[in-house]
Amino acid sequence: MNEVLDTDVLVVGAGPIGLAAAALLADHGVRVVLVEKQAGTSDAPRAISATDETLRVMAELGVLEQLVPDMLMDTGARYFGRKGQLLAEVRPGRPRQGQPGKSQFDQPVMEAVLLEAVRRRPLVEVLFETEATETHGTGGGVETSLLTRTGRRTVRSRWVLACDGGRSPMRTRLGIPLEGSTQAQQWIVVDIADSAVRAEKFAEFHCNGRRPVVQVPGAKGRRRYEFMLLPGERAESVTEPGFIAELVAPFESIRPEQIRRAAVYVAHQRIAGSYRRGRIILAGDAAHLMPPFAGQALNAGIRDAANVAWKLAANVLADAPEQLLDTYETERRPHTAEMVRLSHLIGRVVMATHPAVTAVRDRSIKASNLVPPLKRWITEMRFLKQPRYQDGCIVRPARSRNDPEAALLGTALPQPMVRCVDGTSLPLDKVLGRGWALLRFSGSSTIQVLPVNGPGGSDRQATVVVDGSGAFRDLSAGTSVIVRPDRYVAAVCRRGAEADALARLSAWVPGLQLQDASSPGDAGFGIPHRAGSETRAGSETRAGAGTREGSKARPGSETRPGAVGHAAPRLHSAAGTD
Repeated sequence: MNEVLDTDVLVVGAGPIGLAAAALLADHGVRVVLVEKQAGTSDAPRAISATDETLRVMAELGVLEQLVPDMLMDTGARYFGRKGQLLAEVRPGRPRQGQPGKSQFDQPVMEAVLLEAVRRRPLVEVLFETEATETHGTGGGVETSLLTRTGRRTVRSRWVLACDGGRSPMRTRLGIPLEGSTQAQQWIVVDIADSAVRAEKFAEFHCNGRRPVVQVPGAKGRRRYEFMLLPGERAESVTEPGFIAELVAPFESIRPEQIRRAAVYVAHQRIAGSYRRGRIILAGDAAHLMPPFAGQALNAGIRDAANVAWKLAANVLADAPEQLLDTYETERRPHTAEMVRLSHLIGRVVMATHPAVTAVRDRSIKASNLVPPLKRWITEMRFLKQPRYQDGCIVRPARSRNDPEAALLGTALPQPMVRCVDGTSLPLDKVLGRGWALLRFSGSSTIQVLPVNGPGGSDRQATVVVDGSGAFRDLSAGTSVIVRPDRYVAAVCRRGAEADALARLSAWVPGLQLQDASSPGDAGFGIPHRAGSETRAGSETRAGAGTREGSKARPGSETRPGAVGHAAPRLHSAAGTD
């Protein structure tokens, strides 16, 4: 008998991106079925670098405290030239998002922690040893055939989110091409345990012009080595323990049992021709592949998950137009393309072998020390640009502006520690809670935080906080900032224009309106308990994470709590708010 499962979103792939996406969707009140072909999460240490934005998402999911003991926090990189001389020591500048700019993690640990978090969420059903084999559009949704150990099942969902990796079978079946190129050079990556090398908080790029080497320290004795292969070296021979020991010998002596993983790879710089086909959406490596040299692949995927999850929830819970899902690609593709180009460029710098090219490279980098702005651009990793959405689900100003308020639009909201009315200090995200929020600035330090009713509601009360960090020092009194569930700034306006900005955003997300804020100064930092909420270890009580009524009904057939009736919106990136 072919069992049929009804859900809101089918997530394909239980790697870090699929797991994070499933948890985020559940926290927005969406039912999820998560399927994975393998028997469990991966034990292979693939991705190892996490940005502040990724750690911000991990904190939002309530898992960061579990990850930190297995992480090397706040790391940088050192680049060495063809003669072994230090060319540059780089580290991200002052982070804006409440976490270190760059840290090293262990992917098997991250996947295990995320899986535990997903299983704590009643709205998610996890199915391992289950392969998604076919999909068929059903008008208002997708019907997906699953192959399991015991036979076939069918999932009927409103949407499918494909997080099934660089070789993505879902993308292949949809006929979506990967556009870009593949580098010619092969590399071997070697992950070892119990390294004898002292774990300084710096990756090392040895650009020696002969066999370039990258080594990256990790926590608890973990260390990664990557070596460029030379002409004539074959994958089957270079992955032998003896050959690996010879490669690593200049840095340390290792035993075969210390080798956690050894694999030969070539780097790709490719982006899917489209992120969406009908009601199937690509995320993570299924949507883009990039060389490892900038450490951005996983981080781009986490940004994907955070961006698309709340948009799927808005469609499922509040009947937001499908065009809102198109803004996922509009917003994410430009920055992803920039990270692909940057990763490729860094790879070319590292992999150069021609004597004249390496000599010019080394002299140029050293000469940058004589030009302070250029030196800061390199040493503070300012070349690693943060996302800034120019189009999509934002409200553009009526006229071109070049001021601090305009610069904040479309970027991730800074996250300082703020002082609450009861005297406690918390990261700003803890005050914002889940969902949309509006911040009113009375001078540079006093912030009135007002929840905004939207899909799934909000789990916070109005309050006033004080920012002593100066993160918003450039904003003038009377500025209001509307923040999306993914912590990106959707609108910056004067207080008198708030209603207009919310109305324009309601074209994308129906029903956005301020909650009653008659006495925000007296509200304090409150977290009202709601029926159906769950408490996660290491996290506050959150609303909307319980099982909703009608969860067994076919998606679209029930009347959903919080759904807002609305006229067909005019769909464009609205202009007109100052």
